[in-house]
Amino acid sequence: MVNMNDNFTNNLSLLLQAISLEILFKDYNNSDLMNELQKQDKEYLEKIINQNNEILNLLRKESK
Repeated sequence: MVNMNDNFTNNLSLLLQAISLEILFKDYNNSDLMNELQKQDKEYLEKIINQNNEILNLLRKESK
């Protein structure tokens, strides 16, 4: 009976470790995704700001 309980405990432990590992991988992927999205947001925002500044400069030159 003790051997059967040990087997069950070992199997349950293995299953829980596998689930934990899956959660860690998903969290790692989510972190990578969030970092990439933040990088893209920053790059796009900088590009938009630069383009707006160029437009403003062109409009100022035309108005003179």
